[in-house]
Amino acid sequence: MESNIDKKSEIAIVDKSVSLEEEKESEKVNMKAVAGDLLYGALKYIGGSALMLFNDLTINGNENIPLFGKAILTTISKNVMLDMLIISQVSGRKIHFMLHPKLIKNPVAGPVLKMLGMFRSTESKEDIEPVEKVFDYLNKKGDLVAMTPEAKLTDEVQLKSMAAIIKFAVAADAPIIPIAIYTEQKTLFNIIPSTRLKMKIGTPINFDKRLNKDKFRDERYKQAAEIIKIIDILRLEGKEESEREEKEKEEKKNQ
Repeated sequence: MESNIDKKSEIAIVDKSVSLEEEKESEKVNMKAVAGDLLYGALKYIGGSALMLFNDLTINGNENIPLFGKAILTTISKNVMLDMLIISQVSGRKIHFMLHPKLIKNPVAGPVLKMLGMFRSTESKEDIEPVEKVFDYLNKKGDLVAMTPEAKLTDEVQLKSMAAIIKFAVAADAPIIPIAIYTEQKTLFNIIPSTRLKMKIGTPINFDKRLNKDKFRDERYKQAAEIIKIIDILRLEGKEESEREEKEKEEKKNQ
């Protein structure tokens, strides 16, 4: 009888020890997440302030970014790190960016990017970790995710990347929001040549569930090409609007 009591006591002690270890591990994870959110907020504020001050960053179409719920933000990126900082300004919510594996594996930048909530893209068809990350952020947390194919890629690879983004959107039942980032020449303090940054956000696009079926692959690629075209149109519209604004300012000066 005493032997059975001793065994039960030992089991209880072991269970309690395991439970305490799990609680400690959970606390560590939570503290790391809080630290990541604080760092994200600080870098976003500092970076955003610098972009506003030195580059006159202006954003058109903020109303298209949801205040709640999931969405995938996309653009064709000319400068991944800069565009990441610019896109982070569109919402008070945290945005999780899918980045090239080289960036995430970088011994210096990688740990910081992970802490900020960024994650790597897939390295092969068998690589499902990034896929699980996307669905965790979109479906479990209802967060915003950004996927931004690089402009230096060939048109074919850009199209393939955008078609893959559509597959994510369909599977997660999330809209894709196209974004155009473009620049204009300006002078800083009326002396130093500089660049003005502009961002125009398009309306959310929802997709038919059938697009993820193999027999609708051509239709999916057609939609991917349309998204790339929309991004180009947003950029052109933005530049035309800026030109009209500048012309109106000049006319008012001359009156």
